[in-house]
Amino acid sequence: MQHTGYQPDTVVLIGAGNAIDAPLQKGLQKVGFRVQLLGLEQLAAASFTARTGTLVINAASCAGSVHMSEARAVCEALRGQPYTALLHLSSYGVFGRARSKKIDEETVPAPSSEIGRHWLACEQILAGESVEESLAENNVSILRLGWQVDRSERALLARVIRGLLNGKPVTLDDVSRGNPVTVADLVRVVVAMAQQLASGAPKSGIYHYGSADNCSAMEFGREVVDRVRSLYGEDYAADLRPVDPAPEDRSSVLSCARLRDVFGIQQRSWRQGLTRQVELWLERLQKAET
Repeated sequence: MQHTGYQPDTVVLIGAGNAIDAPLQKGLQKVGFRVQLLGLEQLAAASFTARTGTLVINAASCAGSVHMSEARAVCEALRGQPYTALLHLSSYGVFGRARSKKIDEETVPAPSSEIGRHWLACEQILAGESVEESLAENNVSILRLGWQVDRSERALLARVIRGLLNGKPVTLDDVSRGNPVTVADLVRVVVAMAQQLASGAPKSGIYHYGSADNCSAMEFGREVVDRVRSLYGEDYAADLRPVDPAPEDRSSVLSCARLRDVFGIQQRSWRQGLTRQVELWLERLQKAET
């Protein structure tokens, strides 16, 4: 193990059980962390004690709606543990209604969906009602992410590619806008935060991260189709249909200024690296169907 100077140099990664886990584990190991990957269901079912001198990264809430009860149980298990710092991954979903401007870190959450209420409940379990003060007391950082477009087979990227492979229509929202986050970009941001949390950066706070440019689900889907055709030819036909009737505008575009100011982490376009993610998901879904 290379000498990194990290304090701590050990990360307990609580996984989401999807496409986030392995890249995040590898990304942390690549920069010199010792990583212990723990499963979501394993933690929810059993008692857990974080050793003193560990950095905990909790991705449990990224597991999707069917696992939110386990994610809340994990947050309960983490509360009051003697970790050096905890980085909890959350979501734009804690904000429920459309806004005409970007949502900054000072905006009060007001979820309008069941999963949004679960995400907020997880934050409150770790931070309490007096969020900023409690975060500082407990060395908790919350990172709210934009649309996670490729974390699982139910996410947007896989839905579009599956429609291409099967020749079936895919219905997409062409009204609401957000700033997507790919797994590759999520890993970049979380690893950079972990390195700095283990090197003297502030160990508490609320941060937002999403891509530098926003889009609708339909715009994202069209870009994915273009990437597939550029790789494999024009034979791939896509039937992308807008939701009819047009849905309510539920745009949630995150402002990411605090992450830049505190950690120096810059936003990237969601288009950057998309071709590689398209290749990976094409291979994965084609294997699943054979």
